[in-house]
Amino acid sequence: MPPRLEECRNCLRILDINVWSGLDYKGYLKCGEYETAEVREKRYKSLGTQIRQLNPDIIGIHEANKLPHYAERLAEDLGYEYFYHVGVGGIRLGPVGLPWNLREGDAILAKNSLNPEFVGRKQLSGGYVGNWATFHFSDATQIMAIKITRMDRQIFIFATHWHASLSDAEYILEKAKDLYDSGEIAEEEYRDILLKIEEGVKWRLSESKKTIDFIKQTAGDCPVVLMGDFNAKSDSREIKNLINSGLVDAFHYVNPDSPGFTWDPETNLNYRAHYARDHGSDSDMNAYARLENFAGEIPRRIDYIFLGPSHQLDSASISIESCDIVMKEILHGVHASDHYGVFAVIKLQ
Repeated sequence: MPPRLEECRNCLRILDINVWSGLDYKGYLKCGEYETAEVREKRYKSLGTQIRQLNPDIIGIHEANKLPHYAERLAEDLGYEYFYHVGVGGIRLGPVGLPWNLREGDAILAKNSLNPEFVGRKQLSGGYVGNWATFHFSDATQIMAIKITRMDRQIFIFATHWHASLSDAEYILEKAKDLYDSGEIAEEEYRDILLKIEEGVKWRLSESKKTIDFIKQTAGDCPVVLMGDFNAKSDSREIKNLINSGLVDAFHYVNPDSPGFTWDPETNLNYRAHYARDHGSDSDMNAYARLENFAGEIPRRIDYIFLGPSHQLDSASISIESCDIVMKEILHGVHASDHYGVFAVIKLQ
């Protein structure tokens, strides 16, 4: 277990978790919902119980829906300050919008003792998204930032959630080629799949560049924590951009030989109860959707906590004490999310 707070006065405990909206994002008037309100409440209680056990100083959450109520409730229940921004909301003016049950986004919760302040937010892609009004028909992504003070040092905390689409991982490309070689899809459809895959990768590559630029403009050379659901594997071009910019992957730093799956359909009850059942038969869907289902069944690490700049770790100004995959307990008969969380303990010298 990570060192307890009272044993590490100069430590900062950081948790990041995609809390899962439970929506299928289909429908104009209302998004489909995978679970009942009763099950959703069980997941919320499971989330709160496990957060209390970890006792983090900082919490990043993604797919919080609906905002601001979700973040406000969680912060009040746990005793934190909260900062949020809507990430996707469809067409909305104030409380009125379509889909009516979609007002999802990211939030950062921080203990009051850290004197947290909101310092900025940048939209990474998509149409207009504000906290009062939104206007977009496709995915929209963002990064938000707060500033905290610990041991008289300013530390900038960033939270983001990147675009979800098929990656150009070798196993995805091989599966697409197999469909073509076997005659299950024609050459035109195969080329269209490759084009869509590359478009999705370019989308995230653009997000990675904008993320790096925003961090540099906001934090300068101060210590930085970047956390979120990046929808990209650790060996992807998108994540390598972050590493090359001077950020350190906390989990890999501590556990270089562990896969650290945060998306694990083999063990996660929410995947098995909802997504697997939702797939249907291959004959009912196009090849790209079949590939998405295939990719969804592959365990992978797509949620991260990064620390930087790397020279501060090299000089021992900051050290990573531990980093673990958490929120894997089954409580009240459910997993808290369809993702598992990342929990890091860093030490300030």
